[in-house]
This record gives sequence, structure tokens and C-alpha cells, in this order.
Amino acid sequence: MIPPFLENGYLPPGLHPATIEEVALRFGQESELRRVQMESVRWMIDLAVRAGVERIVLNGSFVTDIMEPNDVDCVLLFLPCARRHRQALRELRTGLPFLEIAIVTQAQFDEFVNDVFGTDRFDIAKGMIEVIP
Repeated sequence: MIPPFLENGYLPPGLHPATIEEVALRFGQESELRRVQMESVRWMIDLAVRAGVERIVLNGSFVTDIMEPNDVDCVLLFLPCARRHRQALRELRTGLPFLEIAIVTQAQFDEFVNDVFGTDRFDIAKGMIEVIP
């Protein structure tokens, strides 16, 4: 279950696991822009699973209480030895509408989750969503 927003509009600090259906119900319905962004998230998750992703984390204004988010920040963990569907990986690297996608290794993933995504530009701790495909 995705926890309620804090007074500042962020999720409580840390990673909050959620299915794609939970993400859609919580973040993908409030506005037309959110619905369109959610479609890109669904597309990205399908490609990521086919490409051999190990973990998917969503961040940015999409996982806040902002009505019209700018985009959806995503970090995708790929293990070096993972079997990959090349076409799906190519599409992820090309990019998808409304998504900022980082395809990373474990060390980079840890840095994104702990440092880059874990706080805002004012160093305020915030939460993010880990999608359970």
C-alpha cells in the first residue's frame, strides 16, 4: 500500500513498493496529463520487464500531490549478467514521452535511490515508488 502524502506533498521518505495497478490508482488519474504520463509508465514497465530489468523506481513530481507533474523520473536497475531483449532495451534507451529514464548498474542505482531521488533540491527527504511488475 502506498502511504498518504505528508503535509509538504511528498511521500514519506524511503522506497514504497507498489504494483502498477496501485501506481495507476494513486498517481495516474487526477488529470489528463497524469493519465497520459501513466500510459508512458505502463509502456516503460512492459519494455523494462522484457529487457531484463531487475528493479524499477519512480520519482519526481509524478509521485507527489502536484496536479500537473512535469515528468516521471525513472531509474532502472540492470544486472550485468541479465538476459536482455535487445529491441526492448533499445526502445528504453531511445526514451519515452514524459519519462526521464536512467538505465544503471547496482552502484549507480544505490546512488539514485539514496542520494539523487531521496531528497529534493532543498535537501528535504522524500519518498519514491518501487514498481513491483
